[in-house]
Amino acid sequence: MDTINYWPLFIIFIIAWIVPLVLSWLEVSKVPAVIVEIIMGVIMGPFVFDLIPDTPYMDFLAKTGFLFLIFLAGLEIDVSKMLSSLPRGKIRMVDVVSNSLLVALIIYFGSLFLSLPFAWLVAQFIEIDVVFLTILLPTVALSITVPILKAEGELSRKFGQIMLMEGAIATIMSIILISVYSGVLKNGFQVELLLFTVIFAVFVVTYIVGKRMMRVRTFQHLLYRLEHAASQIRVRGTVALLLLFVIVAHWINTELVMGAFFAGTLMALFVNKERSALLFKLDGMSYGFFIPIFFIMVGVKLDLSSLAQFQDSIPLILTLIVGFSVTQILPALILSRVFGIKRAFAGGVLLCARMGLTIAAAQIGLSLEVISPADNASIVTAAILISLISPLIYKIFSSEGEAHYGIYIFGGNRSSLLLAERIKMHGISCLTVLQNKDIIPEFERKSIKFKAVDHLSTETLDKLDIRTGDMVIVLTENRALNQELTRHLKEELNHHKVITKKQSMTHDIINADSNLKFVDIDEITAKYVEDMIVRPDSVTALAESFGMYRVEEIHIKRSDIHRKLVKEIAFPPTGSLVMQRRGSEIFIPHGDTHLLKGDVITVIGNTAALTQFRELLE
Repeated sequence: MDTINYWPLFIIFIIAWIVPLVLSWLEVSKVPAVIVEIIMGVIMGPFVFDLIPDTPYMDFLAKTGFLFLIFLAGLEIDVSKMLSSLPRGKIRMVDVVSNSLLVALIIYFGSLFLSLPFAWLVAQFIEIDVVFLTILLPTVALSITVPILKAEGELSRKFGQIMLMEGAIATIMSIILISVYSGVLKNGFQVELLLFTVIFAVFVVTYIVGKRMMRVRTFQHLLYRLEHAASQIRVRGTVALLLLFVIVAHWINTELVMGAFFAGTLMALFVNKERSALLFKLDGMSYGFFIPIFFIMVGVKLDLSSLAQFQDSIPLILTLIVGFSVTQILPALILSRVFGIKRAFAGGVLLCARMGLTIAAAQIGLSLEVISPADNASIVTAAILISLISPLIYKIFSSEGEAHYGIYIFGGNRSSLLLAERIKMHGISCLTVLQNKDIIPEFERKSIKFKAVDHLSTETLDKLDIRTGDMVIVLTENRALNQELTRHLKEELNHHKVITKKQSMTHDIINADSNLKFVDIDEITAKYVEDMIVRPDSVTALAESFGMYRVEEIHIKRSDIHRKLVKEIAFPPTGSLVMQRRGSEIFIPHGDTHLLKGDVITVIGNTAALTQFRELLE
């Protein structure tokens, strides 16, 4: 039996362990950890200290890490939410810029459209294949963008979903276009070029089979029983699914990354990402073991000898960097309609990162003889440089962007105060615009963000940076002012995400075909009084004050209470467990109920009790 040297793997994990610790300790927030890991790989690789050799088993682990990274990228996509938000009927601009999938498609095809004239212009001065360069320019490095967005908690937000979708579309389209173009150059157009459609068929068939299996109660019970046992049945099944699509991709002779991404997207249709313990396990296995190996080995494998003729390659390198930037940033500026110009620019810059797929495409171009070895070295160098630079610029513009709020509330009454406090509890950025100076001390005492104005009018709306995706709530006490503000939002600013008070039985504030949402204060009051009569005890307990009792959802994240019984934990006496969700199951917890990592517990209690609940569970 051959002896395997574990020393290189040990060095890799020392680096993977130290890098985030040091960056956090030094409070270096603008340098992504993945970039430092790549640089450390270069230093420890054959061109500097030569401590980490590029052995077959290390190469296998690195490629597996890349596949897991792309799989997790597919898993992050909220497919059902994306499809449900697609506009139906007449498509308006507001529908387009509010939908993650449509915006991502616009960015990619905009990038592809700009790449053609840019490639033609470059070909006038440098001998290079126009079609090949057109396909090459829009490629995106998911391996760079995903970890950065994940580290900032962006993947679950709209901005991160758009970045993720654009990267995924660019990756899939680039693989398809490169495969077809290379096939045409080698053998002309043949039916075999359409083999990539097989993976779509496998996706559909696997989805149908999976849906039917999930309806079988015996199968559900087996999954639940074996999920946290030594068998870890869901983890094993997930890895098997990943490998199935990787094998299919290999069989049809396309990039394995396409199979990994489709496997992740398919898994996203079956997993509730907010409640599944499976994601904790996959994250731990992937980001804890495989993915760090991939990034450090990227640095180890970088061929610094390609920079030997760096001076001669400078014109093409600079041209490629400009091309990567221009063709990506300009289409991404459509995001300014939703996120503002700085945020849009930051997103475009992040999408400029090029790494694995670009370098792989360059290798294909070299083998097809559409580019020279010098061109290949220039493409690799340009990809490395922009992959190092773009995340740094992104961090600068992303962190120093102007203050922005997802929800704007107009009205300085107690309703506005209570609503703003509840929104703050959910971690959503909110600004209350008020002209009632008497309530300002309450906002200050509760640390709720507000903007005081002397006179609330339509001019106030014009001065605020309200974007297409923002929610505007009009709750002033003045009926005429409510009507004036709502009409201005709808007709002058063309803003559709508005909630306002219902002003009359026919809510004649706006035309009947409006898609605005109305709050009927009279109906809410009647319902509350009904509850006071029919359910007096519960209403009294919950309504004495907002700070007294409230309901909150808490995700169980602590490993030390995993599989413990409810009765084994000293929960606060001033609160109670109301409901427990595990995957698609919802039940009422009791003393003998097990608490599992990844469960979502609905609790009720006062502020002190909720704080204790969070300390015990999170």
